Amino acid sequence: MRVKNYKTEKSNEIPDDALEALARCLYPAIRSYFESDEGQREFDEWKSRQVSEKSNGTTKDNSGSVA
Repeated sequence: MRVKNYKTEKSNEIPDDALEALARCLYPAIRSYFESDEGQREFDEWKSRQVSEKSNGTTKDNSGSVA
């Protein structure tokens, strides 16, 4: 693992090694959720909404607002 000098990085950026560490911590829980029945059901609902929105010509941003 490489060591970075955090003082030379921009203050609004998260260092790559910090993001990688966070991803290593969160990945098992995210994977378990999406492999669960609830996660599969929610993903199927999301896919249905995407198809419906595409056929209606509407798109939504991440906040749920119609663009």
